[in-house]
Amino acid sequence: MAKILFDIAAQEPAGLPEGHLLIEISPHIFSYAAIDKDKKLLQLRFYELDGHDSHDVAGEIAGIINSDDFLKNPTVRKTLVYNFPESQLVPEACFDTVSSKDMVNLLHGDLNQGIVLTEKIEGRQQYNVYQVPAEIHSLLQNNFAGSKFWHYYSLWIRLKEEQVAPPDSFISVLFYPNRILVNAVKDRQLHLLQSYVYEAAEDAGYHLLNICLQLELSPETTPIVLSGMIDSASALYTEIYKYFGQVSLETFPEASSIAALEEYPPHFFSPLLKLALCVS
Repeated sequence: MAKILFDIAAQEPAGLPEGHLLIEISPHIFSYAAIDKDKKLLQLRFYELDGHDSHDVAGEIAGIINSDDFLKNPTVRKTLVYNFPESQLVPEACFDTVSSKDMVNLLHGDLNQGIVLTEKIEGRQQYNVYQVPAEIHSLLQNNFAGSKFWHYYSLWIRLKEEQVAPPDSFISVLFYPNRILVNAVKDRQLHLLQSYVYEAAEDAGYHLLNICLQLELSPETTPIVLSGMIDSASALYTEIYKYFGQVSLETFPEASSIAALEEYPPHFFSPLLKLALCVS
């Protein structure tokens, strides 16, 4: 059963008739951020879904949609962002819609069947080919008619490339409960964009050190930026800080600042808020 981890609202929510609603959907997370026409945050809510791989994700999402009154507000713009791991970047020269499903099955296996979607990554000669459960896609299409659909990786690439004077090489890590997303750039080229499952702090540390080994990046000198559900006082943070010499925590954009957010570390919600502002 889904449970709310965070529920943050402006003091006087103004509804969404001229605003924008961005929803992120993954196998274990359903979260959303709503901003008004001036790009000010109105509402942020973060649900954690059942932790078992065999759970009924579509059923849990349907329950959230039916019970969450804020999601019933009419809004001009709606963006739904899928964050499922079955995703592959394909050079434009090699892209073929006919073989997209075969490509996903080859690289990620055919155990999880679903609908295959594709999208051109803005500013790059690449496509993102990804798979989502068909029942979830149908559920969201029916409940959020007129929405724009994206995959998280496509927007994350765009966000990282819009950074002001980024270092030539860096690693960005986004933390979810028992899962991390890693974006690794070497010599200004994206080399890795992948999801990893972890149970203990040592698992996450191992994945990051192994990435450095494979890409020939130095843990001591390569900047690593952390965001999402990681506490700076946790064993997870300590494990990473032990091996990496340039660790920092991401901040959220000033446009999203409301008093209620000040109770939480900025890096907790920076990915979701930046996505909402990015596509608005």
